Amino acid sequence: MPTQPKTRPLGELLQQAGLLSQAQLEVVLQDQKWQPDLRIGDILELRGWVKRDAIEFFAEQWPKLVAGGRDNPIGYYFQQAGLLDSQQVDALLREQKQAGLRIGALAVLHGWLSQETLNWFLQSLAPEESASSAFMKRKARNEGERLSPAAPLSQPKTVADPPAVEPAKSEPDDIHWV
Repeated sequence: MPTQPKTRPLGELLQQAGLLSQAQLEVVLQDQKWQPDLRIGDILELRGWVKRDAIEFFAEQWPKLVAGGRDNPIGYYFQQAGLLDSQQVDALLREQKQAGLRIGALAVLHGWLSQETLNWFLQSLAPEESASSAFMKRKARNEGERLSPAAPLSQPKTVADPPAVEPAKSEPDDIHWV
């Protein structure tokens, strides 16, 4: 008979994921003492602290996901947990193509996910990616072609400096980050 993976209490899991504070967890546990027929997830939803989608995802899908590994991109799991909706994921995917940033980093920049939540998802589902750069790897070009270097940081001008030279035009998909 296969053994069940060790699961953590829902409140602890949500706290580690950055979706619930220690103070909120204490209030919920106190509420549960007064209303023992209510589950923690029900109290969290009634208080408006965590959406039903997230409660169900972490209670039902998360243990299987951690035990079996992930088969989908991380944005899929953010959507399954109700942390991002389909329009947000679509917008992030479009922006990802332009900005060259990973979807999680973009979601944090938009304020749709906390950095704590992103880090926790990455450490739990893709530990090999958790220390990776927020920038995506670019596809290699032909061996003879080189990417033009980013413009160097400008130095303060002095009287003896020669006139500035316009930098060479870059390829359309080259992004110079300042």
